Amino acid sequence: MWFRTFLRTEYFIMSQRFFKEKNVAAAYAKTRLKPPASLVRSILDYLRSGYDGPLKAAVDVGCGSGQCTHLLAPHFTSVVGVDISEGQIAEAVKLNENQAVAFRVSRAESLPFPDGSQQLVTSGQACHWFDLPVFFKEADRILVPGGVVALYCYDEERIVHHQLAEKLNGVIDELVDSIFAEIWKEGIYDVRGLYQEPKFNIPYPDFFRDKIHISERELTVEELTILISSWPGISIAEKDLVEFQEKFMLTLGVSTHPEHTRIQLRNNFQLIMGRKPSA
Repeated sequence: MWFRTFLRTEYFIMSQRFFKEKNVAAAYAKTRLKPPASLVRSILDYLRSGYDGPLKAAVDVGCGSGQCTHLLAPHFTSVVGVDISEGQIAEAVKLNENQAVAFRVSRAESLPFPDGSQQLVTSGQACHWFDLPVFFKEADRILVPGGVVALYCYDEERIVHHQLAEKLNGVIDELVDSIFAEIWKEGIYDVRGLYQEPKFNIPYPDFFRDKIHISERELTVEELTILISSWPGISIAEKDLVEFQEKFMLTLGVSTHPEHTRIQLRNNFQLIMGRKPSA
C-alpha cells in the first residue's frame, strides 16, 4: 500500500510539472502519428495508374503541424499544407526546412488554389470536421482531370505486445468515453468506424476503399498522454490528464516514471480514394 501511495504522489507531482512546462504544440508535432509507408505508396500508385502527367502540385488539407504534408514532398514539385488553425500552421512553418513545402491558413471549404492546379488532394484524420459536400466540390475544382482525392483516418491507439494490454486499453477507452465523447461525439464515431459512413464516399465513379494499413510505434507514457491531450478539437483539463497518466502507470505497476516508461502502440489506417474523371 505504501508503495502505491508513493507512486501516486510521485506521478502526480511529475505530471503537474510536465503539463505546466511542456509546449503542447511542439509535443503534438513530435508525437502525432504518421501514416505507414504502405499507405503513401498506395496513394501514389493509384494516382499514377490513371494520370501520366508530371506530378507538380499536391495539397494536404487539415494538415495540422505538417508531418504528413512532408511525406508527399519527395514526389511532387511543390506541396502545400492548409489548416484552419493559425497555431498549427505557425508550428508547421517553424518546423519546415523544405523549400518545396509551404503552409497556409485556410478552410477546407474554400481552398486558395486556382482551378485545375493540383494533381492530388489529401486529408489525414481531418475530413470528419469538414462540410464534406462543399469540400468535395472544392477538391474537384482544384484537381486536374485524372487527379485524385485521398482521405485517410486511423482508430485510437491500442497497446500491443504487453500482457496487460487489455487493461491498459481500457484506461484509454475510459478517458475517451467519459470526456472526449461528449465534446467530439460524432468525430469519435467517425474515426472508430474508419470512415465507413456513406458521407465519406468520394463522389466519383472511380472510387474505392483500400486495404487496412497498420502502423506500430513506441512511445513513452508521457508522450502518449501529450498525444491524447493534443487531439484536434479537444480541450481537456490538466487534472484529467494527470489522473489518466497516474491510472495508466498504476495499471502497469512499474516503478519507473512516465517519461522513462515505454509502450508499443498500434493503429489501423483506412484509406479512401477517388479519381476525377479525365473528360
